[in-house]
Amino acid sequence: MGGLSRRGFLILGGAVGASGIAGGVWYLGRGGDQAPSSGPTTTTVPAPGQSTGASARSPVRGNRWSDPGSWSHGVPGPGQTAVVTRSIVLDTDASVGGVAVMPGGHLSFDPHSSHELTVSGNVVVRGQLMMRPASAEVSHRLVFTGVREHRFVGGGMDVLEHDIGLWVMDAGRLDLAGTPRLAWTRAGGGLSAGATTITLQADPVGWRVGDELVVTPTAPQGEEDRDEETFERVQVKALSGRTVTLSRPLRHQHPSVPARPGSHLTAEVLNLTRNVGIEGTADGRAHIFIRSRRPQALRSTAIRHMGPRQPDESATTFVPGRYGIHFHMCGNGSRGSLVEGVVIRDTGSHAFVAHLSNGVTFRDCVSHDTFEDAYWWDQAPDTRSAGPPSDGIVYDRCVASLVKHDPPERGYRLAGFALSRGRGNVARGCVAVGVQGATDAAGFLWPEGSEGVWTFEGCVAHNNDEHGIFTWQNTALVHTIRDFVGYHNAVAGISHGAYQNPYVYRDLSLYGNAYAGVVVHAISNAEAPGPLTFANLTVDGAGRSEYLVVVDRHHPAVPVSRPTSFTGCSFAGARKAAFGWLYQGEDGPSNLELFELKSCRYRGNEFWLSRGIVPGSEIRVSDPVHGSLVLRRADEPGSLVARWNARMTRL
Repeated sequence: MGGLSRRGFLILGGAVGASGIAGGVWYLGRGGDQAPSSGPTTTTVPAPGQSTGASARSPVRGNRWSDPGSWSHGVPGPGQTAVVTRSIVLDTDASVGGVAVMPGGHLSFDPHSSHELTVSGNVVVRGQLMMRPASAEVSHRLVFTGVREHRFVGGGMDVLEHDIGLWVMDAGRLDLAGTPRLAWTRAGGGLSAGATTITLQADPVGWRVGDELVVTPTAPQGEEDRDEETFERVQVKALSGRTVTLSRPLRHQHPSVPARPGSHLTAEVLNLTRNVGIEGTADGRAHIFIRSRRPQALRSTAIRHMGPRQPDESATTFVPGRYGIHFHMCGNGSRGSLVEGVVIRDTGSHAFVAHLSNGVTFRDCVSHDTFEDAYWWDQAPDTRSAGPPSDGIVYDRCVASLVKHDPPERGYRLAGFALSRGRGNVARGCVAVGVQGATDAAGFLWPEGSEGVWTFEGCVAHNNDEHGIFTWQNTALVHTIRDFVGYHNAVAGISHGAYQNPYVYRDLSLYGNAYAGVVVHAISNAEAPGPLTFANLTVDGAGRSEYLVVVDRHHPAVPVSRPTSFTGCSFAGARKAAFGWLYQGEDGPSNLELFELKSCRYRGNEFWLSRGIVPGSEIRVSDPVHGSLVLRRADEPGSLVARWNARMTRL
């Protein structure tokens, strides 16, 4: 049988050395020079006209992996690289050193039988990789073993030999489709410690006995909430309609929370099991890197032990570019990509990344137990530069659950969802729960320097170690946040800055956040299209916070600023007052407090003005109970109202 030289293989797109496939590998086809008789060998699918060896019972077209006749040097084994140039069907469990699916090549798992492909090197897809089980009883798994995370280099555009993982390059395409499963739903009510069943709010479509579930925490934040055990992992023991019997009793309370007026929110129940899986190992994490000009399709797939980390002084750090799923600079080539019902779990770095890649929809995806921001792409390198844009990104009913940093105290502005720069991006119906980290970490983050105007509606953030939402931007663009719920966050439901902007928060519910419902650091300048606006907020401190709205240090535009507006809002459950103007800073017009509170309702004390706020500050109040009035510092003109620590003038 003839063969191609290594040089010929490279020209055909194999890129043996440069692609990260182990060197010394040869492709054997028809005609040309014979391969050397010693050294590593490569196994390939045959050229046209050669015997396939496929049995008559095969339900799938293509050459069968287990047939020696499908390969030039016999069935590939450990340490060998399988090079696929035609159609080949994995019909057996196999262990190899690497896989190269060449342009025009097609590697598919037999849809009618369960198989695992174990690889100790890279899998490089320039053709197509298909994993589509025909039934829920069939499972397909691609497993990377023996990965040495300390050898990763990271970065760049090309496949690297030591950065072991799945690489989808050039016109390569993934077609992964496990049996559809309901990715997540909520419990039908509060859950008690010791409970052995959960009634769900939705039909558990596709769930099976043995599936692994996560029940998220909902109880108010406390010291134990840093314990990962509050995210309870259980298995399905039995199913009856919407009732799930668990493999063990729950250890913690997961109460129903009156986070919305007239309704309660309950624990999310996440299903982590899929019958298509791509995995590293707990001590050797791999990654998925996509730089293809074709759209990708990943459905109902479980991705585990990805995102390598490396030592960094007394902790560890992530490897740039090596994430759970990383669409890397695909431009418009990724338009039409669908990542649906995908779980990324137990991962050392970002889970879902679309960096300079447009038109990717992430629907019903779950990130659980992830280091670094779970849903993210590269941000601005500094506050004076714009971050890289990705356009047309959709997060639809996605969950970021248990997001961590190593060590937690360095997790500055860690986020479940980093809402970075781009146009036409959407976050709808998403949940961020259990984001750890440090100062200004949040469920949802609008980062400084990477501004993108998102359609943002119907999202929930709860039980995060800092904030539900954190915004830190100076902008003249109007961002509208709709129908957001933030509850039981350890600091604020919303922390908003930086200095001047016209954001609009509308129809929000904030419940039981420990420090405040809202922390305000910003105000709009006179040239903005409108003021910083909070409309139809329902804020209930549930007796946890002293103030429901804390006005902290801010720097309005000089010389003229627009008053920050709260309209049609409802406030209850504060220990001291609904509003607290607390910043005692430098005198001068740049620190004036200018607020308009219109048609709001209050239960309990309404206002508290620190004696140290800047002279000349004005809080204008207008509602049926108070009429129209202006509040100023307690040492300025007007009638003293002791419970407000303010002077009042009626208008």
